[in-house]
Amino acid sequence: MSALNIRTAAKINLCLRVLGRRADGYHEVETVLHTVGLWDRLELHEAEPGVLNVAATPEAAPQGKENLCWQAASLLRDRAKVKRGAAIRVEKAIPMRSGLGGGSSDAAATLAGLVRLWELELDRDEVAAIAAEIGADVPFFLRGGCCLARGRGEKLTPWPELSAWLVLVAPEQRVATAQAYAALRRGVTRGRRRDPSRPVQRLLTALRGGDPHALAGALHNDFESAAMAAIADALRAKQDLLQAGCIDAGMSGSGSAVYGIAPDEAAARQVASRVGVSWPWVAVAPTVSAEESPAITEVETI
Repeated sequence: MSALNIRTAAKINLCLRVLGRRADGYHEVETVLHTVGLWDRLELHEAEPGVLNVAATPEAAPQGKENLCWQAASLLRDRAKVKRGAAIRVEKAIPMRSGLGGGSSDAAATLAGLVRLWELELDRDEVAAIAAEIGADVPFFLRGGCCLARGRGEKLTPWPELSAWLVLVAPEQRVATAQAYAALRRGVTRGRRRDPSRPVQRLLTALRGGDPHALAGALHNDFESAAMAAIADALRAKQDLLQAGCIDAGMSGSGSAVYGIAPDEAAARQVASRVGVSWPWVAVAPTVSAEESPAITEVETI
């Protein structure tokens, strides 16, 4: 019997606009996402028909049916109309509830892995439609790289990728996504924009040349204006990154993790050393391409 080992990346939001509440209760967004070389790792094994087991480390991570990997596997099985089983082990390195997308990344890796393990005949669009039912960022993680995402986040336009080194900081106090949206006080959207808003256009233009220095002043996140204690922590971390030598810095998702763009790897490690004395979790990571995540390896088991 074969099994799969999967390495799946985190993400950052280089720009994030929340345009308003939709008729379905979700929010209309415009965001530019990029995968980052901070990795969760999954092991997928075939199990008895009908059996789905998910175990995750550390112990604080959601287990079983509470984990998005279980939800992804269950939904995929229902949509594909099969009775296959799977045992999934998740080893988390991406901080939970940080805005770095670890849960969504794990769910996307589960979908991609089980399509292969279960030998399902589903095309990319069918898998993406299942991903969109799980969460707003899950379709992006099936593709990776750099994308403009619109709608709930499921309408993706690939964009030129950025090659840069980042310093990531996750304050101890985390943000509840629903509370962050409530704090923004967005009304009902009057309809979807045909063209991206100015902050998004500015960011997309800055990305075209591939020079990280061009992003200075172009990063934007609407959630940074939310009046919440955890976001106040994120803004302090952002200021520390700027003072330590980053080209620019911003918050990812609804927070509270922030990232700083460094001139190069050596500078990133210097910045990480400086800010590491003040914050409980600091990491250095490069941006990664669409080809690098998720990375699936087949292994033989007895």
